[in-house]
Amino acid sequence: MTLRSIRILGYCAAAVVLLLGAACSGPVLVFPGGELSGTVVEEPVADWSFVDSAFVDLETRPGDPYSVELNYFVKEGKLYIDPAEGRTWFEYIKADPLVRARFDGKIYPLEAVLVGQPGELEGFDADRYVYRLDPRR
Repeated sequence: MTLRSIRILGYCAAAVVLLLGAACSGPVLVFPGGELSGTVVEEPVADWSFVDSAFVDLETRPGDPYSVELNYFVKEGKLYIDPAEGRTWFEYIKADPLVRARFDGKIYPLEAVLVGQPGELEGFDADRYVYRLDPRR
């Protein structure tokens, strides 16, 4: 093994350690994380039109938090996600719909409510389930 190869491996190992360390407070790019950190906002949000982040950090499985970074959409002020079949976090939502969403360092306790099976809702991806994220009851 050359000195150059050893250095490259060292850089890769350092990058992995940094990513894993950052994942302790949430997801990093395509790597899932644990419990989200930030300021918890308890007041229910009636209109999500104010969010302008490219992605939402979504925490599932409250007993053993698992978080992912994903796309979302807002329609008529309501916040939606459309998980694909086979995703780990989708299975967690089906088992327990209590989730937390993080936008700009603020965490919102929510409940994922199934509002559409694949192909049911016009304007949504035809092969995805659609969940609306509502304030917890």
